[in-house]
Amino acid sequence: MQLTAGGREAVAFDFRGHGASAPAADADYGYDGRADDIDAVADAFGLKRFVLVAHSGGSGAALAYAAGHADRVAGILLVDPATDPRALPKEIRDGFVRDLAGPNGGDVLSAYYTSIAGSNPDVRKRVLADAAVVDPAARAGVGKALAEWNPEPTLDAYRGPIFVLATEANDNAAALFRLCSRIGHRTVAGSGHWVMLDKPEAVAESVNTFVSTIEAGQK
Repeated sequence: MQLTAGGREAVAFDFRGHGASAPAADADYGYDGRADDIDAVADAFGLKRFVLVAHSGGSGAALAYAAGHADRVAGILLVDPATDPRALPKEIRDGFVRDLAGPNGGDVLSAYYTSIAGSNPDVRKRVLADAAVVDPAARAGVGKALAEWNPEPTLDAYRGPIFVLATEANDNAAALFRLCSRIGHRTVAGSGHWVMLDKPEAVAESVNTFVSTIEAGQK
């Protein structure tokens, strides 16, 4: 747990099968399974009501959690969330899932991350090092969850404050804020997919502004 601006507490954790977290005991790497991780962390830290900040595919887990726990979620800020995968032909999605689950899945993931990491070599090196230690089952399961994701049900279910900080590459017709007009958004120029590494000041500003707006609305 760390303190952010204004003395606010922030908790960061690794999803199942990633970083320092053990693989899923139930082999569930879908968004509902990873939403259970959010619930477990919130309970462990005694968080009653909080803002969720999620990046990339973690956004699907955040939305799944919020859909079932609206009483605990004060708001959601999504940092370059995955766009609607249904914009891609099914055969492309199926092929990506197949390749991630195959014997060269680690290389497939590294190549994909390299393509979206941006121009900063330090960011790319860090991202690829983290990708190299992802559990193979998690790598395949997360890819499958994304390929099959329909974001609209959870977007419809959660009616609280929500904001997207997008990169230029993901500011397109399949962006979540194009699916749901009530989602506020801002596009960050000159950043790869890992905005918090490329443009940490932009993420910090967005988080603090978003939280301050929610706090002001509660007074």
